[in-house]
Amino acid sequence: MTADPIAESWLDAAKLLARHRDILDGRPTAGDAPAALVERGWARYLLALDDAAVDAIEARGVDAAWPSPAPTPLLELVASVRIVCGVPTIAASAPEPRRSRRAEKPRKRTQIDAFAHVVVRLAATATRVVDVGSGHGHLTRELADRLEVPVLGLERDAAIADRARALSTETAAAFTVTDVLASGLALSSRDCVVGMHACGELGDVMVEAAARSGAAIALVGCCLQKRRASSRAALCGSPEVDPPLLDLPKRVLGLSNLTTRDSGVEASRAENLRARERRLALYRLLVDAGVELELGAEIEGLNRRAANGELDDLVARAFARRALPLPSRQAIADAARWAAAQHARMRRLALPRSLLGRVLDVFVLLDRARFLEERGFMVTVGQLFPMEVSARNLCLVARAAPYSLISASQLPYGYSLSSLNSRPSSHMLPVNSKPLRELS
Repeated sequence: MTADPIAESWLDAAKLLARHRDILDGRPTAGDAPAALVERGWARYLLALDDAAVDAIEARGVDAAWPSPAPTPLLELVASVRIVCGVPTIAASAPEPRRSRRAEKPRKRTQIDAFAHVVVRLAATATRVVDVGSGHGHLTRELADRLEVPVLGLERDAAIADRARALSTETAAAFTVTDVLASGLALSSRDCVVGMHACGELGDVMVEAAARSGAAIALVGCCLQKRRASSRAALCGSPEVDPPLLDLPKRVLGLSNLTTRDSGVEASRAENLRARERRLALYRLLVDAGVELELGAEIEGLNRRAANGELDDLVARAFARRALPLPSRQAIADAARWAAAQHARMRRLALPRSLLGRVLDVFVLLDRARFLEERGFMVTVGQLFPMEVSARNLCLVARAAPYSLISASQLPYGYSLSSLNSRPSSHMLPVNSKPLRELS
């Protein structure tokens, strides 16, 4: 019997998360080191790391060299994360250069071009393309220009949908206001449903709707923690993994938003670190003022970018929102010093947990892929664009059998997950040598 690379990769990721679930649940706080690190004997090693080592590990993630004498089990974790996160790249051919559309930033243009290149091939036999969470409609318009079938954008926010229509006067793209999570997603087998950075639960809803209808699907997920329920249960299972260990709460799923590079999408890593330190100082001030809250809740009610400014401004806004008297300048200075020391400690203790952030992203990708594959879909997954463009870059492309996603002549664009290991999987390889437009 031929091995199934998607199922095997899913199991590898699931086991890795299950074995280290206590680390995922044990977010470092301003108190004692998490029990998971103490019991493994890692806490003392982590707290002894110098600033240069911490910076290097944070910036390079699994590719970083851990200083000696790193505990062997910790190095084994790093090696396992490297294997699980070794997702191939979807090698799309370079798109034709084009100017950015109105209100479209260069980084967004790069993402749209790469994703549209995938969707155009996938939608070759579709009679309609549905863009879920279409926002301002940049992707919707690009697909409408490239395809000869109706392209419909679904957007929950009426004001954003109106903006998308205003930007779409020169294209055939259409937009409808609907809340997919509340109203459902009705598809047919001739539809192609797409979502670029479909947040959290929305991605799962798209996958389940495609599975029910037989619609083709292309999906780049995002913000796994954004969902109505308090946790995400796995779509698939295995007798080798206890299901509760894969029921991931939102506080754990949010870890997938961490990135391991110096230049972030909105701010540099150094700027993000300073923002976290300011938030920690704010937390201390609120607790001292008698507010009962968990670490991380100190910024509730404010835009998350509020911590990117000066600490005095952040404190003023947070205290005003809670109708609390502003603390003294001395109290703010004391909180800043306390936060600097605690933040340095927390950064070190967070290193093993942060390693697992990308694993969460990969696991959810494979969970969705395996769910579709078990329902007769041909599935391809991989990294669609570089981390420098967006850390949310894992793409799932699927079509119900008997159609193949790619032909032999198109292998430079796509790949089979059989490339992840040496065991070939016949049903993951192209099943038809004709281009997609010749398939019916």
